[in-house]
Amino acid sequence: MSLSPTAAGERAGFKGRCNDSPIQIVAAAKKNSLVTGLRAAFMKNLRGVDTNSAGLVAGLAIGDVSMLSQSLLDQMKLVSLTHLTAVSGANCAIVLAMFYLLVRKLGGGRWWRLGVGLAALIGYVQMVGAQPSVLRAAVMAASVLIGVSLGRKTAPMSALALSVIVLLIADPWLSIDFGFALSVAATAGLLVLTQPITARLQRHLPGWLAIAVAVSLSAQILCLPILLQLQSGIATYALPANVLAEPLVAPVTVLGICACLIAWLFPPAAWCLTYLASEATWLIAQIANYFASQQNVTLGWPTGVAGAALAISLVIAFLLWFKAEPTRLRNLGLTTLALIAAFSVGSIGFNLVQSANWPLRDWQVVACDVGQGDALVIRSAGKIALVDVGRENRPVNQCLQRLDVKRIDLLVLTHFDMDHIGGLSGAIAGRQVGIALVSPFKDERWGATGTNLTLANAGIKILAVERGVTGNLGECQWQVLNPNRNAAGAENSNDASIAMLWQTAEFNLLTMADLGEKGQRRIASQDRWWQDPALQTKPLILKVSHHGSADQFGELIQTLMPDISLISVGQNNSYGHPTLKTLEILQGTGSKIERTDELGSIAVASRGGGLVTANAPGG
Repeated sequence: MSLSPTAAGERAGFKGRCNDSPIQIVAAAKKNSLVTGLRAAFMKNLRGVDTNSAGLVAGLAIGDVSMLSQSLLDQMKLVSLTHLTAVSGANCAIVLAMFYLLVRKLGGGRWWRLGVGLAALIGYVQMVGAQPSVLRAAVMAASVLIGVSLGRKTAPMSALALSVIVLLIADPWLSIDFGFALSVAATAGLLVLTQPITARLQRHLPGWLAIAVAVSLSAQILCLPILLQLQSGIATYALPANVLAEPLVAPVTVLGICACLIAWLFPPAAWCLTYLASEATWLIAQIANYFASQQNVTLGWPTGVAGAALAISLVIAFLLWFKAEPTRLRNLGLTTLALIAAFSVGSIGFNLVQSANWPLRDWQVVACDVGQGDALVIRSAGKIALVDVGRENRPVNQCLQRLDVKRIDLLVLTHFDMDHIGGLSGAIAGRQVGIALVSPFKDERWGATGTNLTLANAGIKILAVERGVTGNLGECQWQVLNPNRNAAGAENSNDASIAMLWQTAEFNLLTMADLGEKGQRRIASQDRWWQDPALQTKPLILKVSHHGSADQFGELIQTLMPDISLISVGQNNSYGHPTLKTLEILQGTGSKIERTDELGSIAVASRGGGLVTANAPGG
């Protein structure tokens, strides 16, 4: 077993890697048999209009999303409906209310109601798992229940504060958990802003609609600064999608929980309840699909410190406008909102125009925005090469659709890390593929086996390539620089990843995959390819290795002097990519640094002896 330190901010201090086959596989600790039995019976007797609708019932009732398709999860993420698949405060409140009212209906006193309510909360937390949002909701609900039972006046904000304090004392790591932060922010928004927003909206809207809009808007306002650390823009249709979907949540949750409780004893009744609930979740899936398929589903927002500061200013402005008593403060909030709105409209308009002009008609290289992963498209004389496919199916498929790619003549899978191969099905589905190049490295991970099987089942010819292999893509000549024959000398998958030099009449392109400093030194010492006069006389595009990690051979980059450096990287990734060290090396060469986490997909074209770029925020 070898140990290596984890990235900063992770709970674990080290991660282990088995160097030999495990001697003994130890069974996981047994969970509560009653809870396990209830979950198993529920999933066994789950019925629905279709698989996704049934999966949503499970997600809303017990937090199990195993049946949901990746495409639906992606659609829900695009329109800010992901919270529906995670058990949260609303679920705990519904469970507590169900049992509390049942005991009261049966004539139970307040201490019976307290005992049964707390037992129901504990049981539900065990059933769905101790997720941060569930723990926050359960502790908050328990504190309110205890207060009511003692005859004390309820103070929801005090209960929220108490739940945060108790949980942070019990588990300080929750302080850097995005799920916990979003749960607290959303709850605070509901408690603070729902009433004043409803009062304002009721002047212009029917009461029921005003409440629905206010509930969704108040939660989204306070979550915005946090959400912008997780995504590259604002979900354009989040408000209408949530307003339409939220009324369906409570009945689905009630029906799902009831089905879970009786599935063990009365399976046919569980069938009926879950199928009835799936009628509503089918509508939720249709809502997600409809809004996710609209144009400009994500609107750009400034990134980094400026974006976070602007979002926080927006929250403060809303609070001043709706909650401040002195007229001056309220006017200040309104003025701030107006300024932010004007800035946002201008920024959105710029992004819309920019997106409308993307991709460049004469694009030759495109770095697709696939999050923390790689997917690079190359076009020459109508022929298409795709170097890696990212982690998920939807981003690479969406990028290829926008580029109108119907055939991939050359598919290069540089190595078998999931952030380079995970989106394979999305890339090849519905498209013809000529040949796939893979590394000869003996990779025994299931991802490598599954990838080769997927290619074989699709009838795609697979060729393991090594240094010295050459070929043509239209009018572009390419050659493999790494790995060596049979990946000799490579220490791991990254070290054996396929690095290639692409040469056209107008520019050169160097794709470095995830090659580290050792591998870069190795290719720099072989064949002296970097001394080719064509590399000095034509512009060079560098696809920076390993998402801009610190593991770079700086001298090689300084020698190459790339004109454009493309960094394919996920926003706010946990790896710290791209690192300051690599950025400083690139800046020292005078290279124009283009990052997908800041710009979205990036297109490059050759014009007038130079290179021009355009980007599409959010896609």
